[in-house]
Amino acid sequence: YSNVENYLDEFTTETKERQFYGGDLFEEVERYGSIGGKIALNEDFDIIHAHDWLTYKAGISAKKASGKYLVVHVHSTEFDRGGENINQHVYEIEKRGMEEADLIIAVSNLTKKIIIEKYGIPSEKVRVVHNAVEFENYVLGEMHELKKNKKIVLFLGRLTLQKGPDYFVYAAKKVLDFYPEALFVVAGSGDMERSTIKKVAELGIA
Repeated sequence: YSNVENYLDEFTTETKERQFYGGDLFEEVERYGSIGGKIALNEDFDIIHAHDWLTYKAGISAKKASGKYLVVHVHSTEFDRGGENINQHVYEIEKRGMEEADLIIAVSNLTKKIIIEKYGIPSEKVRVVHNAVEFENYVLGEMHELKKNKKIVLFLGRLTLQKGPDYFVYAAKKVLDFYPEALFVVAGSGDMERSTIKKVAELGIA
């Protein structure tokens, strides 16, 4: 772990000096990719697990250096983030990562369908594992005051296009027309925060 920390410290220091995310993100992804290979040569591990396109090059680099299996975990694709107006460079990184992977984990059946249809990946290479919470590990000692008198529906996530906060608001309006005691809670922020607040006010459900 000390070696890993040294590599990451080196990476973090350099990127801070170059205003991380303020410059060329793709160049940073390339540099992070090279670090993945260095770590793989100096650490003992059984499998490589990479998440989304920012880490795919590091995962591929680690696989080539170590010969270990690579699993890529797809939480979203460029088609989720940009619709049909995709960034071709990001798409190519995603496609190569999926092709190089020995196994792909998708967070939904829709994501699996996109991986197969848009990236040309064989279906047998993709497994669906839904994001979930084991509620028994988070049981509160007492019921929250809000839950004693209201049915609560929670949106927890980034307020961005791919997360669909606008659909949540429209659904809330439909439910509240029939069940005004329900409480819809939005927890998160993002580029759609202002428009979401505005839409809630327009619909009269603030």
